[in-house]
Amino acid sequence: MGSAASRAEMYVGARYGAGVTMLYFMPHQNEKRGITPANAAIAFRYCNSEAQDYERFMNLMIELGYGMRGYSMDTRPIVSNDTSAGAKVTRRSHVLELPLVMQAHIPLYKNFKLLVTGVAYGAYYLRNTQEYEVGGRQVSETFSYDNFKGFEYGVGGGLGFGLSMGKTDFALDARYTASMSYLYKPTANQTRFLYESMPMQIIISFSVMRKIF
Repeated sequence: MGSAASRAEMYVGARYGAGVTMLYFMPHQNEKRGITPANAAIAFRYCNSEAQDYERFMNLMIELGYGMRGYSMDTRPIVSNDTSAGAKVTRRSHVLELPLVMQAHIPLYKNFKLLVTGVAYGAYYLRNTQEYEVGGRQVSETFSYDNFKGFEYGVGGGLGFGLSMGKTDFALDARYTASMSYLYKPTANQTRFLYESMPMQIIISFSVMRKIF
């Protein structure tokens, strides 16, 4: 046990990415994909490069992240008191994320590696904002719903490429994650358009990790 522990390697670093997000409503509300302008995390990675067989390729990571998720809908912003509002609303959510990542680092050529990623995550929604047009001007405001849970969890996977340079690793990867929970509780009120939803997102990110021991 002591020998195995001595070969353990620990890395710390950061990841930043962007991509697209989507919420699927039931019934369908003509929802459209939105841009995710920011998805960042502090990451900690553990591996044992001298382990036997396939275990030497496996890396366990935990991330503490912040993300922005967005979408648009061709519908009036019902939460607004202004009935003259335009028929399109764009929404964005600010989210804290806690992904648990298992990543295989498969050697390709010299210091280049293929990265195969599996993810399980939890996310907590901090704040929701919406933008729409009223009288020729853009209005931006925060909003909430009684049936909004504000928490989700899900799984995902991805592929990427890594480069090792001494004690520093660089990586470029793409991840797809899909929720296994609903953000909104079902409601029987037909005047409300938010029923159930299941979000997904695709993120392309760049990361830098530094070996600390």
